[in-house]
Amino acid sequence: MPQSPSPDRRAATRFALTLEVSYSLPGGGAPAETGSGRTIDLSSSGLSFTTGRPLVTGQKLALSIDWPVLLDGAIKLQLVMSGVVVRTNGTVAALRITRHEFRTRRAVLRAVAPEKSVG
Repeated sequence: MPQSPSPDRRAATRFALTLEVSYSLPGGGAPAETGSGRTIDLSSSGLSFTTGRPLVTGQKLALSIDWPVLLDGAIKLQLVMSGVVVRTNGTVAALRITRHEFRTRRAVLRAVAPEKSVG
């Protein structure tokens, strides 16, 4: 008799998003190790993402994602979060998010060439 598929045990719905992610491993006084990758999926309580090198289950991470939607159509946002690695498979990691917040990103000022006067 075929068994029904096991129900998803995740606490929140995951959304498939492919975004650039930057992460750091707090160094406890030493400079933090950093890395980057791409998200695979994301929810309010967890994140799966690719990494530049294998991570270790139990590691604490700080992550940031440049959010693709502008606040009020004009202000760039960054999703900043921290959490614990709960699963790894080579260079793919799953993180349980313990804290998250959106922050505004600083606008990059572009140099404008001075206008030439005519006449």
